[in-house]
Amino acid sequence: MGVRPPPATPQPGAAALLQKPYFLAADYALRPTGVHSDAPTAPFSAYWQPAAGQGLTEPARLFHKGEAFRHFSTLDADGKSRYGSVAWAQCLTIRHNHGAVEPRAARGLLREVARPEPWLSCACDQACPVSGVWQPWVAADHPLQAIVNQYWRQAWLTQGAPFPRPRRDWLLDLPDDEVTWHLMDVSLPDLG
Repeated sequence: MGVRPPPATPQPGAAALLQKPYFLAADYALRPTGVHSDAPTAPFSAYWQPAAGQGLTEPARLFHKGEAFRHFSTLDADGKSRYGSVAWAQCLTIRHNHGAVEPRAARGLLREVARPEPWLSCACDQACPVSGVWQPWVAADHPLQAIVNQYWRQAWLTQGAPFPRPRRDWLLDLPDDEVTWHLMDVSLPDLG
């Protein structure tokens, strides 16, 4: 069983909820789904934006089912301007935690604990400064983040012990200097 800090619940700003169109709050990001529509109205409620490759830079916004998509003046293959409908791409909303070290797992799988103070981070080549549960982490845009930034990579380390090394211990082609270890918990779980 791993540990994580209690997740912060993003709160949309009052101004964002009072205005139309409904744009995305800063605590969320968009991920394209690959679903496209060239219909004149939204086939279902979702965030939609003009599909790439049409020369349009319109931010995604929430469209309700049946709401009309905007029409744009676009350039055709001959470079002539035309006014009409464009293809729209659906996007999913995902939590954007701005790089916070928060391993994700199904509810009940991880024990939620307050972050230890002070917040400690170490490189792989350092000795563990404090006994506790440590989480390895790579940047969110790293190609191996999906297999490194996982709760099951957490390790209980005693003070002075070496941190696990990606190549030696996980057999991953990942340089040590790209992994940072973060202290998640210093308490001992009640096993009785």
